[in-house]
Amino acid sequence: MAYQALYRQWRPTDFSSMVSQEAVIATLRNQITTGRIAHAYLFCGSRGTGKTSTAKIMARAINCLNPRDGDPCGECESCRRLLADESLDVMEIDAASNNGVDEIRDLRETVKYPPQQGRCKVYIIDEVHMLSASAFNALLKTLEEPPAHVVFILATTEPQKLPATILSRCQRFDFGRIPAGQIAGRLRQAVEGANATATDGALNMIARAAEGGMRDALSILDMCLGYRSDVDEALVRDVLGTSDRGFLFRFADALRDEDAAALLGMIDELMRTGREPMVFAKDVSQHIRALLMAKVCPGDMAALLDLTQEDADEYCRQAGDFTETRLMKMMELFMAVETELRYASSPRIAVESAALKACLRTAETDAAALNDRIAQLEKQVADLTEKLKNGVVAAAPARRAAKEEPAKAAPAPKPERPAVLTPTGKTDTEAWKEAMGQLKKSNAGAFSMLTMGRYVGCEGDLYRWEAPMGMDFFVGSLNKEDKRSAIAEALTIATGVSCRFEAVMPGQAKKQDNSEDAFLKELGATFGQENLLIQEDAK
Repeated sequence: MAYQALYRQWRPTDFSSMVSQEAVIATLRNQITTGRIAHAYLFCGSRGTGKTSTAKIMARAINCLNPRDGDPCGECESCRRLLADESLDVMEIDAASNNGVDEIRDLRETVKYPPQQGRCKVYIIDEVHMLSASAFNALLKTLEEPPAHVVFILATTEPQKLPATILSRCQRFDFGRIPAGQIAGRLRQAVEGANATATDGALNMIARAAEGGMRDALSILDMCLGYRSDVDEALVRDVLGTSDRGFLFRFADALRDEDAAALLGMIDELMRTGREPMVFAKDVSQHIRALLMAKVCPGDMAALLDLTQEDADEYCRQAGDFTETRLMKMMELFMAVETELRYASSPRIAVESAALKACLRTAETDAAALNDRIAQLEKQVADLTEKLKNGVVAAAPARRAAKEEPAKAAPAPKPERPAVLTPTGKTDTEAWKEAMGQLKKSNAGAFSMLTMGRYVGCEGDLYRWEAPMGMDFFVGSLNKEDKRSAIAEALTIATGVSCRFEAVMPGQAKKQDNSEDAFLKELGATFGQENLLIQEDAK
């Protein structure tokens, strides 16, 4: 006999073997037991939640000669013929391929004939939302007042597409997604029935990947067992094309550290191992969602995400390194790239772009980015205060003693950096501001980075910019040839002479003050800065 897929082997044959949907099953059992069977039912829910299986069980229970607590007995002639698909009293119609008005007209003709063996004729119309408008109109009257021996069971994943006239003629039952724990339990039964072995971690991974659908879970398990009979986490990841949890934690750490090189290296590693970019983007979105939930509701996330307490603690630990604003921004970026990947000609570039945007969020100047940076600084200050708390308390008496000492004469203020005149008659500071105005129009990226630091002066034709403390990565970006050339060109236009540009680390500008600068300062102090004109010798 040909091999039968696991989801067909493990399709329930009675209400007792159904997984989840307790409220629906209890109601249908009671209707069958009391004989209060409606003429039309509507089963709604996402894929793999048991709509068609419940419809088939109910069709057998309605026609069963000896029902047991609402379940079909499975032994009478009617049950045996229905299980073997040999009865004409139950008709299954696929509305996706029979969605025209002609098929519904044929159905209206057949409902007139009584059942051959059972008590009722049951019509199961799957994916009923696929029927055309004219087909729905043709079905209305028959659905409202069918013959006494006919029961309609409609199943759909999109009830919002059904006309209100159809909805009002049916008893509606909504099938919820099956919890991952119950899916894992049924998968364990299927593994044992196949004389195979599987780790609990692998089954839980399959259950989470199925997203509440039992059929999807059994299909994934079927693929794993087709590879080998011992299923573990590594095999499930290979079959699904997903990344392991450790990789996702390392990826989030690189996002936290704004390590663009590490992010691109990890994406390259994924591509080389044959992972699917869309699946990876989805995994990152789910990981960031878990971090956000750990940030917002740390006490409930283990139950909400079906995690062990150890995994929940690990998420909470990593979530402490992020702000809620940044987590929301990153989740929006990776959810957006999931949609873009459906149409992207280069999926890898789309994923890399989203990762870099999430990494270099400090380069943005919108309100959300500024609020994120403020929140990050507040967190750093709070952490530093907590670490230095004992030291601060110990140093307090020393500070009080210093206050009690007689006030000393305030030191003379240091002279400000003398302004340098350019050939156009402007000071170097005025030339810098004019160049910034030009960059705002011609190179917004370089301009936004320059606004994060400060201009620290010039040496001849070399203009220097200093990065703020903790944002040293701007130095490498601004010193790249494209941005350096663009800034130097703007300075050249503003000053009237050829200029150079250099970005320096915090405090480095002071170290680069040489004897020539000291000599120029002395000349300015002696003769007056307004009487100096600095001009390069032409050789």
